[in-house]
This record gives sequence, C-alpha cells and structure tokens, in this order.
Amino acid sequence: MRYDRHPRLLNLLLTLWLSTVICTPSLAGDMSLLSIGPRIGFGEKIPLMGKEQKYYFHLYDVAAVIKLPWSWPLGESMWSLETRLIASAGLLTGANESGLMITAVPALALSGWDGLVSFDAGAGAGFFSNYKFGVQDFGGPAQIVATMGVRVNPFSHAYTGFRVQHFSDAGLDGPSSLGVDMYIIELGYRF
Repeated sequence: MRYDRHPRLLNLLLTLWLSTVICTPSLAGDMSLLSIGPRIGFGEKIPLMGKEQKYYFHLYDVAAVIKLPWSWPLGESMWSLETRLIASAGLLTGANESGLMITAVPALALSGWDGLVSFDAGAGAGFFSNYKFGVQDFGGPAQIVATMGVRVNPFSHAYTGFRVQHFSDAGLDGPSSLGVDMYIIELGYRF
C-alpha cells in the first residue's frame, strides 16, 4: 500500500517541473535577493490543517526570500504577480527536544504599491534532522511544506510579516505520522 503513494509524489514533482519549464521566457527577469531576516514561530495543539498535535512547538530560524525571474504586471494597476523562493534554516523545538529544520519553498506572490505590501502562498520541501518529538512522529526527515503569508515593508530597507506554515509527510510514511502548523512572525532587512 505504501508503494501506491510514491506515484502521487512523482506526479506532483513532474507537474511542478513542467510548470517551471513552460513559463514564458519573455516575461523573465533577473533573480535577486529580496530580503533576509530572523523568524520566530509557535505551533498550537489545535491545528488549521490535519490532526491535533501532541505538543506545542517553537521555531527559531533565518529566512531568505529570493525573487525568481518570472513576474507578470496586472493591467495598469500598481500590482504584479511574482515568483519567489523562500529558503530557511533554523531550530524546531517541542517535547523538550530539538532539531535542525531546512526548507525551500517556491511561492507565488501578489505584490503591490511598489513593493509596500505582498501576499504569498507556496509549497515546497523541508528536511528535519529530528522528526520524532516525544510521541509525535512526523514520519520521516523529508516533509512537504505549505505556507502563506503577508509582508509589509514600512521603510525602504525593513520588512515585517506574519506567516502560517504547515508541514507533514502527507501520509507517505503511514497513517500514524503527524505534521505541525506553525504561526510565524518575520522581520528583517530588505535589499
């Protein structure tokens, strides 16, 4: 039964790759580092997605947001649709245990008013050095990460934001695995 789930993951990866390949090259620009900064997150026992978590989790990491080459202006307005990559590395703690957490999440962002505010959503991958916290088992070191957030850039080189992030193995390692929802506060330097 476990072998039936791997083709779904392969189909998802092929779909993501194909959508990247067929993006219109004429709308492509340069890649650039948009921002970098620390994030602090907390996970409640009652999740937005999935089952009730066994413990409260905390996240301490640093995230970098990279603007990918593809963007699309939305008519004559001051809004545009952009592709981004959110990469992070840090510490996840829960049940008096901790572990390294590394993520890479491609995202689609709606950005407006010359970058003053942006809304983004994306899905990607995460790697966890520890995936068992007490009795809560994430299922394995590789996890699927889904995120959505809002950022405000009140000053020319500063930003702040709020993000909801969910990670789990989507049942690939069996029905007993359990993911985590994190609520993350961001701030940092904007290039």
